[in-house]
Amino acid sequence: MSPSAEKLKSDCILDELKRRQRSKEVVDVEEERVKVVIFRCGVNLYAFYGRDIREILPACDISWVPSLPDYLPGLINVRGDIESVIDIRYFLGEKKSGNGANPIAMAVRGGFHSGIMIDSIEDVIDIPLSMIHPPLTTLNGAVRDLVIGEIENAGAVITLLDIEKLSAKIFV
Repeated sequence: MSPSAEKLKSDCILDELKRRQRSKEVVDVEEERVKVVIFRCGVNLYAFYGRDIREILPACDISWVPSLPDYLPGLINVRGDIESVIDIRYFLGEKKSGNGANPIAMAVRGGFHSGIMIDSIEDVIDIPLSMIHPPLTTLNGAVRDLVIGEIENAGAVITLLDIEKLSAKIFV
């Protein structure tokens, strides 16, 4: 094939691509976005809606209180307010990792105020609502009761958890 014939072929392909692009209807709509706080617990990534997390506290002393259930390691003092701390690994089936000095995500939703012990904060991002997919039906165990969806970020599948469902499990 001669160089001029190859040029004609590539011009035809480019013209066809331009024609197709022009024929597409462009819709300029700003999709609603939500903020999510991505954290690591054990080997997996999880997230909460950003509206439910008031702040992230660095590792702090947790005061042990007798007769608390296994998922409540104790209480912390947050600027004069005494808050419970939930070890979410109990509900997620995750193993404890690290040296025990874990950051705490302060969750506030309705009447629920509590610190949630996590392994690390990975990211805080805004995502379009369309990125939230229904949870897998193959989820099992206690985690299934907390999941409201899944998102994909940087090639990783992140399980989106619901603070209200966590609250319902604790205050039964």
